[in-house]
Amino acid sequence: MKEKRLREAVESMAAMPGLEGCALVEIEAGMVWHHAGHIEGVQTFAEAASDYWRLYTRLSDQFKDLGDLRASVMMHSHGRLTLLPCGTGMLLVTLTRQKSEIDWALWQEKTRELALLVNEL
Repeated sequence: MKEKRLREAVESMAAMPGLEGCALVEIEAGMVWHHAGHIEGVQTFAEAASDYWRLYTRLSDQFKDLGDLRASVMMHSHGRLTLLPCGTGMLLVTLTRQKSEIDWALWQEKTRELALLVNEL
C-alpha cells in the first residue's frame, strides 16, 4: 500500500507542468525505485545523475566549509537536472527543459510529501 502511494506521488510530481520527468533513486546503490515522465530514458538519466551525488559524497570533505549539500542543479544545453535528498537514503532527480516555467514552491511541497512517504517505508 505504501509503495503504491509512493509511486503515485512520483507520477503526480512528474505530471506537473514544465517537468519532463522525475525519479526516486537510492543514493548508495543508484537503483531507481520509481520513475515517471514525458520523455524516454527517465530511468537512465536518473541512474546516471545519481553518480553526481555520489561523487559529491566521496569528495564532501573538500566542501565541508560550505556545509551540507542541500541540492544540486546541472544545467545542460537542452535541459536541467535537479537533485536533492528526499527522505532517508533517497535522492529525487527531476528533469526539466531550460526555459520551462515550473512552480518550484509546489514542487518543494510535493518533495516534502514524498520524503515523508519514503521515511514511512
